[in-house]
Amino acid sequence: MADDRLSSEVRDRLQERRDEQTASGTLVASDEEAYVGDTITLRGLNLPADTEVDVIWKTVEGRWGVLQANEVVGAQYRPRTVTAFTARTDADGRFERDWEIPEDYGGEHTIELRTDEDGPPLAKTTIAITPWFELDRTEAPLGEFFTITGYGIGPNVLENNYQIAWDNGTMGFMTGVINRGTATARVRAVGPVGSHELQVWRNYRGVPFLQNNTQSPFGEVAGGRQYAWSVEVTDPESEPETAWVESMFDEAPLPAHMPDPDRETEAELEISPQCGQPGTDTVLTGRGFPPEQRVDLVWHTHEGHRVKDIPITPEPVPGVLPSVETDEEGSFQLEFEVPKDRGATRPITAMIDGESVAVTGFMLQPEITSIAPTSGPSGTEIEIALSGIGWPIYENAYYFLYDNKPLGYICGLEAKINETVLRAAGEPGWHFIDVYPSLFDVQDDEPNFELIPHLSYLDNHPVRPLPGLHMAFEITE
Repeated sequence: MADDRLSSEVRDRLQERRDEQTASGTLVASDEEAYVGDTITLRGLNLPADTEVDVIWKTVEGRWGVLQANEVVGAQYRPRTVTAFTARTDADGRFERDWEIPEDYGGEHTIELRTDEDGPPLAKTTIAITPWFELDRTEAPLGEFFTITGYGIGPNVLENNYQIAWDNGTMGFMTGVINRGTATARVRAVGPVGSHELQVWRNYRGVPFLQNNTQSPFGEVAGGRQYAWSVEVTDPESEPETAWVESMFDEAPLPAHMPDPDRETEAELEISPQCGQPGTDTVLTGRGFPPEQRVDLVWHTHEGHRVKDIPITPEPVPGVLPSVETDEEGSFQLEFEVPKDRGATRPITAMIDGESVAVTGFMLQPEITSIAPTSGPSGTEIEIALSGIGWPIYENAYYFLYDNKPLGYICGLEAKINETVLRAAGEPGWHFIDVYPSLFDVQDDEPNFELIPHLSYLDNHPVRPLPGLHMAFEITE
């Protein structure tokens, strides 16, 4: 595979040289480097007169490489070509046009002029996109959030992993793998009330390289734009919520995580809704079964253990769902409450005479089952229980932050209800526990995305977006 990749790279270089030798015109950009959102001027010279030319922007498309919607290989990119605009040359074979740099990945991009899609370019130039970051506000009430948005992130290893620090403590990372270099991260406004420091760092190892802005050969984090802010945390108008989960997405179960039926039949299962937290009221409908037939319905969990090298497979859980009798048309309908279980796709099978004849699934989403107590003196033991934490690698290691400081993770494989005990620490007042997705294991070693809170989980997480879970505890005098 390495030889094939090398051969491909050699072919690309040879093709570029051939294109340069046959190029007949000149393309000049007003800037060699720019930020997303900047306007640059492109000038074409020595081109065919009175001719329409396509201005081609060459970039990449990013995605997470994931096997079986479970094992995360790493960030992967493939070439993507976009027609930025079409211009007409004048009688002297010239044109000039202002153009805004689109939301895209950082690094060098080639711009070509073409009249024929299959022919060599008439001219080309390059421009490098420099990553930059903006903060939505510099003042927020205690318990609310600041939002950092990054533009032009990646795709190269050195520029696609940025770390967020609060008061010189690293919270986690943000990346723009699947969102064309744009990513958002929310940072909790934690106490005490007053001034705090928020900063963006960069390093492929997943932790800040402290010479980013002084002696890095790759330049400052944002190429001269702001990467650190002094922010103000103010008194809240009302008490923070003690426990809440971010809005979840309407999503379907993943076929890769459902077993195939033992026997192919006309029978079908349909569930509504297809997703939700434990306790969701659902309706399971069966059609195409034999008339007046007993059907055993079986709920499945996933069991196994990566560390112990025990394969993770869907396993039936007796007693969760009942048996039903189809009507004279071979149909049935069952209302039931989704139980607490490991998260992600929960298969449901319909069995006749010990064989499964139809399969569906329910996408089980996370919930905060309980937090108790929610107030007490420093040192109080806080018992926390979560359910619906998934077993796949991209979601089984939810990571806890206490007042924006990373503490550790829980494993969605260990139990249907994940329980932990934290000790309240800090001065009297409100303190915050935020639980974010992370990646338990990534096959690619660089950059390092493993077991670090993924702060851009909403718009750049592998497979599917996952919600953050948020809690608050009040330390009393």
